[in-house]
Amino acid sequence: MKKNKTVASLALIVMLMLSSVNVYAAKNERKNPALNGIIVNDHIVYSDAEPYIKNSRTYVPIRFIAEELGYDVQWDSKEKMVTMNSSETSVELKIGSDNMKVNDKDVKLDSSPEIKNSRTFVPLRAIAEAFGKKVDYSNEYRTVYIGDNPKYDAFYKIVYYYGKEDKMMSQYTINIAKKSEDIDGNKKEYKTINELVNSVYDSLYSVIGSNSNDVSSKTKPDTSKPKTDTSKPKANANKSNVPDDMKLKDAKYISPSSDPLVGTWYSSGKLTFNGSTVNVRNYKYIESLGDNLYKITTRIILSSDPSSEFYCEQIGYFNNSTNIIEFPDESEIIYGDTGYFKGQTPYLPNEEWVLDKSGTKLYFKSLDSGYYFTKY
Repeated sequence: MKKNKTVASLALIVMLMLSSVNVYAAKNERKNPALNGIIVNDHIVYSDAEPYIKNSRTYVPIRFIAEELGYDVQWDSKEKMVTMNSSETSVELKIGSDNMKVNDKDVKLDSSPEIKNSRTFVPLRAIAEAFGKKVDYSNEYRTVYIGDNPKYDAFYKIVYYYGKEDKMMSQYTINIAKKSEDIDGNKKEYKTINELVNSVYDSLYSVIGSNSNDVSSKTKPDTSKPKTDTSKPKANANKSNVPDDMKLKDAKYISPSSDPLVGTWYSSGKLTFNGSTVNVRNYKYIESLGDNLYKITTRIILSSDPSSEFYCEQIGYFNNSTNIIEFPDESEIIYGDTGYFKGQTPYLPNEEWVLDKSGTKLYFKSLDSGYYFTKY
């Protein structure tokens, strides 16, 4: 996964081709979150390490708040200590200790920092002491504002922190007070704040390519060669069900072979970008590079304007034990955006793909077989 990504129209990219983000709603619904968001420096911030309440104290992950306020965060695993530095201030917090140092001065905390799911959490009020900032909590919106002049009725860009180093920023905004999102001037209102926040998380997970509530649990693919089973995926003789008028056979076409992955795969769907939803035709050209490595070229064509195209190349490794094509980080090369897609290249996550047991369908691992490609 790339670090510090800026994702265009984050809420609506949804893996480029999905017809709806509702497939995520049931899995990621948050009925009673501790917070609906934390507003810091003109951003509303979320994290895969979610705040929680303990002994009437709200605990928040310290990393993203510190970074949003311009601090460099360092973790000493031996001493179990977090050090945060800016040009003017140094803060030290030790796990299990109610003593905090701010510029070498001791500050007493009413609750001590603790580790949960490999992340450091601190009582929310400790932030005010550590960073010299006012912390305002809105019971009406169940949202925190860190700054001198609390303002909830405003549109803020979303910053999402995940894993231990990664983050993304949206180009669209949301307003907690109005329960609304604004995508290039197109506003959508939700019935409740919870629905709005769930929509944000659904979109974040769809872009990252995970259906887990803990995105940090997603492991990097093992791109090493298999130690035992190095055989090719089993071939099949099933007839293609791709419509004849969709079977492009131009210079980019790759003929099928005895290797069922090799060939040209097709699917259709919708792409929502910059506030507009359009129908697209999606092709994947797969070539074998040997040793279970494959070159996969994605070609997206705007249905209403075939001159508008988008291309992306990736190198993937087929794991025979799981029937999954895995993509190493930074494997994609984006090029050839024309017409509608010119200058609007969306972010492509390194999503894992599954070849079904029959060898006739290729689909996103996180979506099971609900959206798939077939070969012709």
